[in-house]
Amino acid sequence: MVTTESARAAQRVHRAGPLAAAAMGRALAAAALLAADVKEAFRLEVRLQGGGPLGLVAAEIRQAEGEQWLRVRVDHPEVDLPLRPDGKLAVGQAIGRNGELVVWYEDAGGVRYQSQVPLVSGEIGEDLAHYYWQSVQVPSAVALGVLVGPSGLVAASGGVVVQALPGSEGEVEAVSARFARLAALSQRLNDGESPEDLIRSVLPEPIAWSPREPLRFRCQCSRRRSLSLLKGLPPEELTALIEEQHGAEVVCHYCRRRYRFTEAELRQLQSG
Repeated sequence: MVTTESARAAQRVHRAGPLAAAAMGRALAAAALLAADVKEAFRLEVRLQGGGPLGLVAAEIRQAEGEQWLRVRVDHPEVDLPLRPDGKLAVGQAIGRNGELVVWYEDAGGVRYQSQVPLVSGEIGEDLAHYYWQSVQVPSAVALGVLVGPSGLVAASGGVVVQALPGSEGEVEAVSARFARLAALSQRLNDGESPEDLIRSVLPEPIAWSPREPLRFRCQCSRRRSLSLLKGLPPEELTALIEEQHGAEVVCHYCRRRYRFTEAELRQLQSG
């Protein structure tokens, strides 16, 4: 799964530093991998909040118009921490591990499902593998990577998951050992290798390939949806916005777009 363009767009939209950009890129890849087996219309979100300085990191994927739309948010995109001793970005420390990885899914009929597991490391890849095992009971090997270049901008982003079919659970351990070859997954993507190349490096042939599905960074917020949020406020809060603020501004956490509503619009909303 390659999410480079979406990770770059997210970094640009949130004006994120390298650390937050890496966390968002991994979260985007995790959401895309979780949604890979879903064929009908859906909406899926991955949320990580482990008590670290980044705050909440959440990535959402929605199937629409023959594409899969991705968006992501982070509470504190400006956070910066020293590199780990191995020279890598301290994503796990920035997210923290005192919390949960939450996955919720909404099917085409609007029915919602939610499951969650405790965070293992905050590194997201390890947490996703733990989620597959604890919540879905599927042994899985997961590799996620985001390469941030010398300029501080995302150069490559993606992820790979290999899951065991019934009766082949023991093979996942062997595959996990070979995943050491994917330690530089994002660097290999940046060097021009395809997801197929990466899979061939850890799995023997023959391999059956499914058609590629386009991923696109796109937010689904709108002025109408923002107005619906205001309509859902308790009456006393809406009155306070009218009488004290003389209007309201709704800011989308996923794309930073701002929607301004006048006092007259709020009064019309209040009247019904």
